[in-house]
Amino acid sequence: MRNKFIKKITITAVLSALSTLAFMLENLFPPLFIPGARMGISNVFILFTIVAIGYEYGFMVMTVKILLGSVFSGNLSGVLYSLPAGLLSCGVQTLLVYFTKNFSLPAISVFGAVINSAIQNTVFCLITNTWEYLSYLPYLTLIAIVSGLIVGLATYLLIKKLPLKTITDK
Repeated sequence: MRNKFIKKITITAVLSALSTLAFMLENLFPPLFIPGARMGISNVFILFTIVAIGYEYGFMVMTVKILLGSVFSGNLSGVLYSLPAGLLSCGVQTLLVYFTKNFSLPAISVFGAVINSAIQNTVFCLITNTWEYLSYLPYLTLIAIVSGLIVGLATYLLIKKLPLKTITDK
């Protein structure tokens, strides 16, 4: 039992590092089309963790990515936007993974991406008291749909290609 727990923690640490690295690499490039728009490739590791290891480990990967990514990028205020959005989108994806069988991973990822984008935009408007930035929401939603599809497909392919029995009990 203890060996399984240690194995899960070790794999979670590796996935956290990969997610943080992908986040940092993505921050080297300018936003897509409008401020705040990113592909969110680092979320592949979060969704993979939720599906393959468990939701609690997925939340750990997401939290580590946000905290370390913000520290390493020098954008500590990013935690204010990313953490609430990450918690809610991770929660919705977890509910869809564990309590529905009708949604594919790309669909689950799209839900998570749209929620993440909407929450980050709303939190930004609340903090800065600049409600005109809500006008970006339709454009951010379109970008979130595309990026969510890409992340979901990448996660699906990762799960299909990796021998999950070597990673978890599933």
